[in-house]
Amino acid sequence: MTGVDTLAPKVAFATVFEAIPVGLAVVDAKRRIVLMNAAFHTLLGLNPERFPFGSKIEDLVRAAALPGIAGSGDPEAQVMAVMTADHGKPGRLCRGTFAGRDFDLYNTPLADGGYIVSAMEITGRMVAPAEAEGALAQTATALAALRLGLAIFNPQGALLLSNPRFAELMDLPAERVTAGFLLRHMLDLMETREAFSGQDGAAFVASLRETGRSRRGTAWRRRGGGRLVDVMCDPLAGGGWAITVNDVTALATAEDEARRRARLLDSILLAVPHGICVYGPDRRVSMFNQTYQDVMAGAPLRIGDHLTTVIRRRAEAGEYGAGAPNEIFEQQMGFDISRTQSRRRVRPNGSAIDVRTVPLPDGGHISVVTDISALVQAEAEARRRVEEMAVMLDSLHHGILLWDADRRLIASNRMASHLYDLPPDLLIAGRREAEVVDVLLREGHLGTEEAASASIEALLMRDRSMSHEQEIRTASGRVLAIRSNPAPAGGWVSTIVDTTKAQAAEAELRQAKLVAEAANAAKSRFLATMSHELRTPLNVIIGFSEALLRHVGQSSATPASVADLADFGSQINAAGKQLLALINTILDVARIETGRFEPGDEVVDVAQVVRRAVRQTESAALAAEIALDCRLPDDLPWVRADERRLLQVLSQLLSNAVKFTEAGGSVTVEVALAADGDLRLRVADTGIGIPEAELERVFEPFIQLDNTLSRRYGGTGLGLYTARAIVAAQGGEITLASQLGTGTIVEISIPARRVVQ
Repeated sequence: MTGVDTLAPKVAFATVFEAIPVGLAVVDAKRRIVLMNAAFHTLLGLNPERFPFGSKIEDLVRAAALPGIAGSGDPEAQVMAVMTADHGKPGRLCRGTFAGRDFDLYNTPLADGGYIVSAMEITGRMVAPAEAEGALAQTATALAALRLGLAIFNPQGALLLSNPRFAELMDLPAERVTAGFLLRHMLDLMETREAFSGQDGAAFVASLRETGRSRRGTAWRRRGGGRLVDVMCDPLAGGGWAITVNDVTALATAEDEARRRARLLDSILLAVPHGICVYGPDRRVSMFNQTYQDVMAGAPLRIGDHLTTVIRRRAEAGEYGAGAPNEIFEQQMGFDISRTQSRRRVRPNGSAIDVRTVPLPDGGHISVVTDISALVQAEAEARRRVEEMAVMLDSLHHGILLWDADRRLIASNRMASHLYDLPPDLLIAGRREAEVVDVLLREGHLGTEEAASASIEALLMRDRSMSHEQEIRTASGRVLAIRSNPAPAGGWVSTIVDTTKAQAAEAELRQAKLVAEAANAAKSRFLATMSHELRTPLNVIIGFSEALLRHVGQSSATPASVADLADFGSQINAAGKQLLALINTILDVARIETGRFEPGDEVVDVAQVVRRAVRQTESAALAAEIALDCRLPDDLPWVRADERRLLQVLSQLLSNAVKFTEAGGSVTVEVALAADGDLRLRVADTGIGIPEAELERVFEPFIQLDNTLSRRYGGTGLGLYTARAIVAAQGGEITLASQLGTGTIVEISIPARRVVQ
């Protein structure tokens, strides 16, 4: 019979034990409890959870002796007395009192070396007959309700007791199966019953007849209607015999179903593309499928091989890689197979496998191996492509951010971190867009929190299925153009371009364009102005020369006419000098712009040069009703410079000061030696002044502040330009300070290295 079949009678016996009011405990040959009913726990006051099946009988006896069930005295001595008693003979083990009740413990030996301990209450020195009858009645009731057929025969083969289920399952008339019915008569009767007719029935009865009373035997019989009966014969200690009969039809059906499922499982194991090897609780191979052999070709395996043998054999064959076999063996044995494990490795034949171990409830485990060579190759190819893509992305001069549909970062290049001035470990895969935006805000790349809150909210809610463009200025001043384009998988790609230099270049181009346009306009104005400036002395020269010719053509000349001729000549001379000065100024500008301006280098008396410049301007100042004041200290040093050019600069500055000062104002010239050794020449006026924004523009060539001034004051617009160039060419510096409506101060600084002490 199968293990399922032999288990049913044991379950039935356990049911009987639970129903019997007498305390029963079954102990095996190893002195371990294999069965104990509830009455035993109750009578002796024991906790059933403390003594599960498999507990030592010694522990149970000790737990009973401690409260005094075995009487007074040393509990350990009582335990020793019980444990050393001869359990191979029936008899009373001890008598004791517990909780006001008296008990007897009896020993009944079993054929396999075990024994049964019976606990019976004998309060009042003996059990009352009524209680005994009640216990017997309860036992009879329990036997009658038992679904298991049970019959007990004495050593002479006479029936002592049986339950109705026994006669039913054995297909015997109930009225015949009574006390005293001999076993051999029962077998004779069975041979006459239709249920046991035929060859199978005769063989079944013969097997029961041949089964000796001194050994256990089992037999089974399939009766009409498909009912399957299992019969178990067990010898009793006193020479008697017990027969238990069980209807195992349902169990047999379940067993057939289990076999069918097992065959189905076998076919599934053969069909799955994974190798499966099962190890039992003893760590020995219990089964494996063909796929396992195919995947692990070259690593032989046999049913019954121990796990240590398999691992050591494979370690020596290099299955786990190169190295000392003993070390590899220890490493492999160190894995905890009581929990699920997953590992990958490459076999000696070059194939890659995935190995997974899963623990089983019985203490064993399953090893599942899968050939993943193609997968490993695909992963390697994918990694190679990813590395190539990373190299390509890192080679770009633009920042790249790839996002998925859940607004999580998938990949980025180093340039993105660089452009945002962020650490490289921030823009890593898995970061949410909100986290990155929060960091950009904290770093000041999106403006202040108050100003950026609305734009950030719009950014996080933006529809990424459409393209977007925006521009931000980072905290470091870098201008970034960010473009977002949707990706096929639902995410998007952000491209970041540094447009700082491009915008600066564009701004420079715009400024250059404005400067060029301004220069062109200035040159146009200069030509117009120069035409006017040149026309004025030329008109004088032409007009007075014509008058001179007319006067010379007259027949006589008078003293008055001689004076006129002198005046004509003087006017012509002055106009010629004015024209020459204009031409020289134009030539100076040409030399300056071509880099061919080379001033002289001589020792110059600065005080004398200043006085000459003041004398040249006195008449114009007097005519304009402007006070001209010259302040020169007596101990002024000389300087190395171009005297003519220095005079030209001072005359130009004084001329401008007088020109742009209203009547009643003043112009002051001062010269002093500074503490750092530089010589400072200052021209200050109380004129109309210059707007602060125009202070640098007045030094540009052909520039006049506006047309109104041009028309009112005249001039070529080259004076200050040439003055700065002349001073700079001699190592000096000219600066301008002015306030609109209050006047202007122009200062020339000659460096100490050119001062002659």
